[in-house]
Amino acid sequence: MADQKLADLNSATLGVRMPEVRLADGSVVQTGTVGALLVTIRAYNQAHEEGDEATMEELRESMRAPLPLLDRLGFFELFTPEEWIDDDGKNEGRRVVGELCLEYKKAQKDSQPSP
Repeated sequence: MADQKLADLNSATLGVRMPEVRLADGSVVQTGTVGALLVTIRAYNQAHEEGDEATMEELRESMRAPLPLLDRLGFFELFTPEEWIDDDGKNEGRRVVGELCLEYKKAQKDSQPSP
């Protein structure tokens, strides 16, 4: 079964329950994660334009939720966190995703036992 919290978030964001697929490693994930992230980035950009800090914080949590799955699938090898961040200030939501990904990767590295 897919990560239920992420599946529920994707479904709420997209307005429809997306199907699940089995990956080569045997894990089951819900489709629609990237689409839901893009919708969330657009909503974040709107909240940023309006100066709505409460909505922005809520949306940051929604952008943080799919990072483990997207990282595991290699999404951030295709588009690195630095590429997400470096957009000359054109897309605040995109920048935030890049920063959240760097935070996630650092936390993952810091949680691994030392050799």
